Amino acid sequence: MRRSVLLLTIAVVSTLGLSACVPTPAPEPVTTDAATPAFTPTVKPTPTPSPTAGAVAPASDAVLIVSLDGASIAAGSTLQYTLNAVDAWTAALGTAPTRSAVQGPYGGALELTALEWPGFTLTVPNDGSTRGASVRVSTPTVSGHPIVTTGGIGVGSTRAEAVAAGATEGLDSTELRLDTRDAPGTQSLQRPGEVGREYVMLALDGDSVVRIILPANDFSDI
Repeated sequence: MRRSVLLLTIAVVSTLGLSACVPTPAPEPVTTDAATPAFTPTVKPTPTPSPTAGAVAPASDAVLIVSLDGASIAAGSTLQYTLNAVDAWTAALGTAPTRSAVQGPYGGALELTALEWPGFTLTVPNDGSTRGASVRVSTPTVSGHPIVTTGGIGVGSTRAEAVAAGATEGLDSTELRLDTRDAPGTQSLQRPGEVGREYVMLALDGDSVVRIILPANDFSDI
């Protein structure tokens, strides 16, 4: 009997020991509803308007075309070589010229006014007419506007380009002539007995155009 009680006591102790060694299971995690994501507003980019067919190019992109009879800066436009057209020139180029009296070759002021933009000079009679008006160009652009002749030749163009546009030889290799035409009532100093001619003169340095002068002619000695 004592042996049975002893065995029973050992069995109970062993059972209690084993129970103490068994890890207590971790508590079940408390399940909560999934967090609701924060609302992020969608920002739509501002659309960039596409250019339309009627869009007008910036004024500075307009090409100034000079010829013997006048100038133009847009299709159908005309800029006259007169003192009365100063406002039109100012509006077309976007800047006003400086004005100065023109001095004669032997001293004294002439009845002419020089209207000057950097690299571009328009000389006009004081009486508002076009007689005796002239243009001198020594820059590829004026106030951002490219300057060319009717054949597309400007300062910086090459001799070959000018010849391809119809230019002919002048007095020597430093000059080419464009848009040559007769000037009735005059006599040529270079071609005795023939009517004089006027033209757009291209002055060259080597093979590059460095100045445009118009009108030039072969019947004046000054």
